[in-house]
Formats: sequence, structure tokens, C-alpha cells
Amino acid sequence: MHTLLNAIQQRHACREFAAGRPVLDEELALILQAGRLAPSAFGLEPWRFVVRSGTTETEAIAHACFDQPAVTTAPTLIAIVALVDALDPDSEYVRARFEAEARGEDTAPIYDAYRSLYHADTIAAWAQGQCHFAAAHMMLQAAHLGQGSCPIGGFDTDALTTALAIPSGETPALLIALGHCAKDAPERLRKPPD
Repeated sequence: MHTLLNAIQQRHACREFAAGRPVLDEELALILQAGRLAPSAFGLEPWRFVVRSGTTETEAIAHACFDQPAVTTAPTLIAIVALVDALDPDSEYVRARFEAEARGEDTAPIYDAYRSLYHADTIAAWAQGQCHFAAAHMMLQAAHLGQGSCPIGGFDTDALTTALAIPSGETPALLIALGHCAKDAPERLRKPPD
């Protein structure tokens, strides 16, 4: 029986991807759907996903990520972008998300809780943290499909923003390299359960 724990056990940071083995469109759609369904505080889903494939599209992204082998060899890259400015409590985005989250009930309790959390100077870091929930879901779905993945948090933010043409008010939170791993997974090293 193939359980979720099997996918969790399989998932590892793939540092090098096999050449000539692209991520199929159907697989990519499932991986993106898993990210879309990830939990987020207040139901805000403070992210969007930017997908890039192909050498010419990914070269500038790789340079922004210090030419890490996982990025230079991956056939597909997914950037998870935090929607920072959209998170202002008075924005149309927040209003729409809270109305959806309230499911026809009063939105005031959600607004009250959110306004106590929201601070313009810390919301970017909070939003980037929320984006990691989506990343975890995508990487587990990739493992379930037999795809390798590697989360990339080391990048030059300005260079990656330029390479991805991210507009003002948004910031890259994390990059996921996807593809078939060139090498077998190393032995899993984890602390004992106790």
C-alpha cells in the first residue's frame, strides 16, 4: 500500500537532475494543485507560483541562485512568490479572501484577529513563511509522483526578482527545483523519534 508516509520517506533534496527527462505537464499540474490546496493562516493564500522551464528561461534564475547544481540541472523551476502588498488589511485581496473564509458569516472576527497580527514592517517575513506550507505540499506531491525536488532558499533576492519579472509589492519566498534525480537518494539521516 502506497501511503503518504512512503512519499515523505522518499522525498529528499535532489542536488542534481537527470538531463533529457522533463516534468510532464500532467505531473506539473498535480504538483501545482497540491500547492494551491496548502493551508494558510486566515485562508489568505499569500502566494502565487511562477513556473519556468528550458535552458534559456532558467539561466538568469540559476545565476540569481548562485549557480547551484540543483537549479542549473532542473528541467522545471517553481518560484513561490509572497504577495506582500496585497496583505494590507484594507486591500481588496484581503477583503475577498476573508469573505470567502467567512463562508457567508460575519468577517469582523477574522479582521480583528488579522489586524492584531498585521504590521507592515514584518508582514513580508510572515508571508514568506506561509509560502513554505505550499512548498511542502508541492514537494510531497512530487515525491508521490516519483519526481525529485530541491527547495532553494539561497538566492540574491534582487537578481531573482529581476529574472522572474516579479512586480513591486511581491517578493520571492522560495524556489523549488523539479525533475528526475540523476542519482539515487542517499541514506536518510534523521534524529531518533525520542
